[in-house]
Amino acid sequence: MIKAVLFDFHNTLVTCDGWLDLEIHTLPALALERLAEKGYLLEGQTVSPAQAQKATQLFHQVRQEARDSGVEVSAVEGVRGVLELMGYTPPIDDIVEVVSDLERNCLLDVAPVSGALETLQRLRDAGYVMGVVSSAGWPPFVEMALEAEGMRPFFTEVTTSAGEGIYKSDPVIFLRAVSRLGFEPAEAVHVGDHARFDVQTARSAGLHTVWFAAHAQRTAHLHNADWDSLTKQGLEADAVIYALPELLAVLNKGF
Repeated sequence: MIKAVLFDFHNTLVTCDGWLDLEIHTLPALALERLAEKGYLLEGQTVSPAQAQKATQLFHQVRQEARDSGVEVSAVEGVRGVLELMGYTPPIDDIVEVVSDLERNCLLDVAPVSGALETLQRLRDAGYVMGVVSSAGWPPFVEMALEAEGMRPFFTEVTTSAGEGIYKSDPVIFLRAVSRLGFEPAEAVHVGDHARFDVQTARSAGLHTVWFAAHAQRTAHLHNADWDSLTKQGLEADAVIYALPELLAVLNKGF
C-alpha cells in the first residue's frame, strides 16, 4: 500500500528552464563574468567568448562525472573547480556570493506546473506523506521556489543531490528520502519527468514510479539527451501521466 509520495522538482512541480540551464550549462561562465567585474581575472576586466566557452565545456565534464559516478558536486564547488582548472582562484566567499546571486535571480521565472497545488492538496487530504527529491546543485533554490509558490508546507522532507552529495543516478538518494519519511521503499512512489533519474533510479531503489511526461521532452532537450531512448525508459514506469491531477486516479487504482 502506498503511503508516501515523492516528487521531482523542476518540470514536475514547477517550471523554470532558466534555472536548469544555469545549473547544468551556464553557471561557471556567468560566474566568471561576475567575478571579472570584481577584478579577479588575471587577463583584465572582461571575459572573452573563448573563456566563456571553455568554462561551459569544463562544467559539462563536471556534471557528466556526477551523473556517471553518482557523487554530486554542489554549484559552488562546481564553479570553484572549473575556475581552478582555468587558472583562477578567487576567494571562496566571492564565489558563494556570485553563485547565490545568479541562483536567486532565477526565482523570478518560477511558475507552478498546472494542477500542482490542487494535486498536493488532494494528496494531503487523502493522508499521503510527501517529499521532494531534486538534483539541485544549490539547495536553497528549491526551498525558496516551493515557498514562493505555496507548496513548501505540503512536504515533510526536501532532499537535494547537493545536500546529500549524491546525484539522482544513485538509488541511495531515494532510499534516504523514503527513510526520512518513515516508510519502506515499497510503500512509496516517486513522480518525475526524467525517465532515467526519476523512473529508472527510483525503480532500482525499490520504489514504485510514475513518469510525468507532460514536460519530459523539454527536459530531455535541456539535458541534451536522446528523447527516443528516454521515452523507452519512461514507459517502464508503473504508470504514465500527462497532468498531475491524474496521479490521484493512479494511486486509487493501486500498483
